[in-house]
Amino acid sequence: MKTKVQKPLLLLFVFGLVLFGGGYAGYQGYKSVRQARLVKQAREYLAKPDPRKALFCLQRALRYNNRDVEACRLMAQLAEAGRSPDALVWRSRVVELDPASTDDRLALAQTAMIARDYASATNALEGVDATGKKNPAYHTIAGSVASAVNQSALAEAHFLEAVRLEPHNVLLQLNLAVVRLRGTNVPSLIEARSSLQQISANQTNSTLRCQALRELTVAALRDKELETALILSRQLLLETNSVFRDRLLRLDVLREARSAEYKPALATFQREATIESVNIAELGRWQMANTTPTETLAWLRTLPDGTQTNLAVAIITAEVYTALRDWDGLQAAVEKQDWSELEFLQHAFTACALRGQEFNGAAQSEWELALKAADSKPVSLGMLLRLAVAWNWRNEEEEVLSSIVNRYPAERWAFVALSQVLFNGGQTRPLMMLYSQELKRSPTNLGIKNNLAMTALLLEDNELKPHDLAREVYEMAPTNAAFASTYAFSLHRQGKNTDALKIFQTLKAKQLEDPRIAGYYGLVLKATGDTANARIYLDWAFKNPMLPEERKLFERAKTEM
Repeated sequence: MKTKVQKPLLLLFVFGLVLFGGGYAGYQGYKSVRQARLVKQAREYLAKPDPRKALFCLQRALRYNNRDVEACRLMAQLAEAGRSPDALVWRSRVVELDPASTDDRLALAQTAMIARDYASATNALEGVDATGKKNPAYHTIAGSVASAVNQSALAEAHFLEAVRLEPHNVLLQLNLAVVRLRGTNVPSLIEARSSLQQISANQTNSTLRCQALRELTVAALRDKELETALILSRQLLLETNSVFRDRLLRLDVLREARSAEYKPALATFQREATIESVNIAELGRWQMANTTPTETLAWLRTLPDGTQTNLAVAIITAEVYTALRDWDGLQAAVEKQDWSELEFLQHAFTACALRGQEFNGAAQSEWELALKAADSKPVSLGMLLRLAVAWNWRNEEEEVLSSIVNRYPAERWAFVALSQVLFNGGQTRPLMMLYSQELKRSPTNLGIKNNLAMTALLLEDNELKPHDLAREVYEMAPTNAAFASTYAFSLHRQGKNTDALKIFQTLKAKQLEDPRIAGYYGLVLKATGDTANARIYLDWAFKNPMLPEERKLFERAKTEM
């Protein structure tokens, strides 16, 4: 039975719940309205343009909701307008939040191309759906990526498709001419050069004119036509739409031609670069490649203090200190800088500086902080990976790749890279476990199943049932030489050498001479008494890199003959 006190308390409790819930919902509504207003204001400031106020509004909006797609998209645009190195991080964030957006994927690929991050560009394009792949813009960017990684045939196919979809677009015709100009087919070269010369004479579009002149200059420089390159590069700089990289191209030409203009031009371009920090970074990297790190650092030190702390300049400065192995200088340079969205790079460079001073424990701690700061973004992990590769940090390279594979299995390039790292390091068991993990994600992938069977056979790990795997793969694709070789090796392991020999005899002579197959064929030949031919094929096996277990098998077989 309820007392008189209990009923009012119960009503008060219920009223409190309603009031609290309404208050919370009201607060959330206020946050949403306020955030939307801030994003709208940011868009207006970007249009004026007033980037400082736009940045302030976006930072406040993202404090309300850091998963707001439009706010992240505007941050990416703001970073690109300022040519900031964190533009790639923001573009990646947008695609992470809205993976179905074709426009955002293409924008990410374009930004990644500018940053020369071709793996991120490729991954962004792979996520474009079938409808998006009918867009000329998709084929234009995909062609540019393919061209950048020296896949000329694929690049030409993309540009041809873009021209087919939009035949009157001169830019698409220019792209097709550019990729053909880099080929070896003489008629195509002549046609491409003629097309670019026509575009370079077009008086109505300076941007296209610049691109045509740029490509003709590069071609002339490549073909050692230095007088032509000097004329074209000078003409390019006179164009109102020329960009700072055209000055670097001019330096390439002057340097190759051993021109007396080279040093004065370098001094002039150094002064011009100070107008925009990203130009400082570009010129700094050019000087690193074409002069010396010491000269590059001497120039960077002449810059105003405010310029030296700019993020793009700070990164190239850290790279120069690293090249010089000036670990004290590197540590001092990175510690005084606010790295914002690229904080993970600050930790990485600090780790490098500490390791250089043999403070290995502290270096490991900094590297772990770098991984932690980058772990939520595949693009950030990709940046860390490039540093680990550049510094020859094998363990850290493997660590970053493992993190990408485990957290972002859609990043196929990371799986391929990690498997190659493990193979090169002779780490057969970790390689087997990687294949086992990948097979769970892609159970119908015959290549992965074959690789798992082979590594398990080498390690004699019967828990994974490698004999069954090898047979299944072979039965699915009996004409595949690699699958046939694995199945034959499985039969050899079971003592069924006559059956193994029959499998090998279905292959062509060229396939049997492949070093990846020849060693296993040699093992079976030896086991069936044909030692003369066995030695020949076992010798061929050593023409290729191999896993330690393979080397041990083949060496033992040779010594026993």
